[in-house]
Amino acid sequence: MERREAYPTDTQHVVNVSGYVWAAQQLGALEERLVLDLSCGTGYGADYLGSCAGRIVGIDCAPDIVAKSRAHYPRANVSFIAMDGCALGFRDASFDCIVSQDTIEHIQDDHRFVAELARVLKPTGALVIFTPHGKGRGVTPEDPFHVREYTQDEFHALLAPHFSTIQWYGRRQGSRLKAAERSMDAVRRFDPGGIRNLVPRPIRHWIGSLISRLQGGPSLRDIVPADIEYSKGVADDTNLIGVCVK
Repeated sequence: MERREAYPTDTQHVVNVSGYVWAAQQLGALEERLVLDLSCGTGYGADYLGSCAGRIVGIDCAPDIVAKSRAHYPRANVSFIAMDGCALGFRDASFDCIVSQDTIEHIQDDHRFVAELARVLKPTGALVIFTPHGKGRGVTPEDPFHVREYTQDEFHALLAPHFSTIQWYGRRQGSRLKAAERSMDAVRRFDPGGIRNLVPRPIRHWIGSLISRLQGGPSLRDIVPADIEYSKGVADDTNLIGVCVK
């Protein structure tokens, strides 16, 4: 669930893709730049960045996932490496840009993680980092995969010692995606005996799409990255995105 493969009717996959699209827009001209995707998961984000950047290095801590990414995305300017994000095997000031989408909330030593990102960034390099907007370090996250979730003040305090400027943005579902998710929730709630996940995903998504269309919403296949909204500033219903310059 935390490393979703590319799947056209998976709304969370579309949200993740939108993050890479938006990050590339914030970073500007990437044709001559070296970009680190940390952690790259199943590789589709690094492959997208490879379509617009000079060279991409995608790292993930799971060697089996990295092997699949290499096989699925053999783009010449994209490399996939198995590596610990808290112990990056790169020289200081190696990368022009780093994209880290929904990773830091999984990291035990978040201070070391951020220090490593700053270390491998070139002077004036840029980091685009995403994380859920949580209730704070002292509150156990609902997601069992998350070590912690930050308030904006906590996240700023973690990043600020390493970066000269931080601009804050938020991400939320657009109206079409909200409508589709409501339809999928109807499918998720119908789970007699806890057998929903035994039903093949194409069938579940087909039912969700059918319900959505009957209610005047879009098919899941019609959801695209533009159905996710990004705005400057952070609100209660957005996640946290920091665009940080070293």
